Amino acid sequence: MTSFPLRVDTVVLDVDGTLVDSNYHHTMAWWQSFHEQGRSVPAWRIHRAIGMGGDRLVAAVADEQTEHEVGDDVRAGWERHYDERLDDILPLPGARELLAALDTRGFRVALASSGIPRHTAHAQEVLRAGGRVDTTTTSEDASESKPHPELLEVALDRVDATHAVLVGDSVWDVRSGCRAGLPVVALLCGGFGRAELEDEGAMTVLEDLTELRTKLDDLVEWNSTPRGVPGAAPAG
Repeated sequence: MTSFPLRVDTVVLDVDGTLVDSNYHHTMAWWQSFHEQGRSVPAWRIHRAIGMGGDRLVAAVADEQTEHEVGDDVRAGWERHYDERLDDILPLPGARELLAALDTRGFRVALASSGIPRHTAHAQEVLRAGGRVDTTTTSEDASESKPHPELLEVALDRVDATHAVLVGDSVWDVRSGCRAGLPVVALLCGGFGRAELEDEGAMTVLEDLTELRTKLDDLVEWNSTPRGVPGAAPAG
């Protein structure tokens, strides 16, 4: 039984589908790319895989033969089609407010994305993250993508986290968080269902970032002296 509020020094945030409204843009970019390669993959199946690394997605939604024959071409096409949609990528309601609230409370904030660096940088720009983010990981920072926990582990190591919580929107986020030993707050704004997120191990499932912001102090509290204070005690 999880006891709230959790005492943490670090909040790790997924990006796509959690902070920016991009899951369906990714879905259609992949869909277009598959069809350009003569591979008929339904959009619903692609959406179910959004959140895992692109290195895994082709085989996951099609098959290993498709990955072997046209995997790199499909990924190149997805990147091109997503680039065409970048101007349409906006923060989800409450995203900027959540980052501000975490910053005010002194939490270290890590963005852990499986996205390519250019796409993640664009997300940070529209979020106006600025100095409110302590570190960001992308597909280039780990040899294994989500749901493997390596991206999370890299982010946690960079900020010297002692106790952390992950916020994400997909089953892949929940799996990676659980494998990294993190409690996971899951959100419904990415299009995954409450029951499936709970079944994967999410400690709680909330509607969206606005609900998370409203309940933030009930869910997490700073476990030590805030950043920048001399003599900060280590987490207990």
